[in-house]
Amino acid sequence: MTTITLFKIEPLPTRDDIIDRLNGKKNNGCWLKAKASKYNENEIEIDVWYEEDIEIGLKRAFSDEAYEMVEYLKANGKEKVVRKVYCFINLELRTLEIYRGVDFITHKIKGIIENLLEVTLSTICLDAGHLMHITRKHSSELKQAMFKYIHGLWYTIIRGRHLENNRKYKDYIVSKPDSLRCISIVPKIKYLNGNGYSVTINGDKGTIKMWDGMFKWKPRLEVKQIVSMVVNVAGLPSF
Repeated sequence: MTTITLFKIEPLPTRDDIIDRLNGKKNNGCWLKAKASKYNENEIEIDVWYEEDIEIGLKRAFSDEAYEMVEYLKANGKEKVVRKVYCFINLELRTLEIYRGVDFITHKIKGIIENLLEVTLSTICLDAGHLMHITRKHSSELKQAMFKYIHGLWYTIIRGRHLENNRKYKDYIVSKPDSLRCISIVPKIKYLNGNGYSVTINGDKGTIKMWDGMFKWKPRLEVKQIVSMVVNVAGLPSF
């Protein structure tokens, strides 16, 4: 699964200034490498490395089966592993993409980039109207919808095929139009292999998750189309 957390950058430094301020820097336990994209002059690639306790890293990958491996590595002096997070700055959209969900590491990277670039990074959130606009204009199928504060509950999730035609979904939209907070859709984009897949957009967290049950990573061309769709819709007036 590819997960991206989106931020808006204000003010936006120049491309050369961004690279000069980030490339080769070490800050708060992280190492950064920044370079202009060889595919797009308006995009900057940023790699962020950080150290993680080896037990945490292996348990994330192998669950409880990692215990014996952790003990063996620790016995041989291995206490830390180095992990990398991919980031991209889009100069046209004025956005930062961190290829990670919302957690401590994401907030740490956000803080480092804010500090080094002297900018403000704000989460790109979508309201219910924006999510409904995406469903109507940019989706070939709505597969899941999450509503908050329905019937006194924290949330209600509806799953199924083509929920845009589902009576329960339509009733919630009519009765609680502001409660829609998260959707899973098959977006209308250009796919490199021709096969669509599910994309989950969380309006509160500013995250995008792409998953088709087969491949962990998604082509950058497809990711950029989905990010552009979300950012452009976020700039529209609230419905």
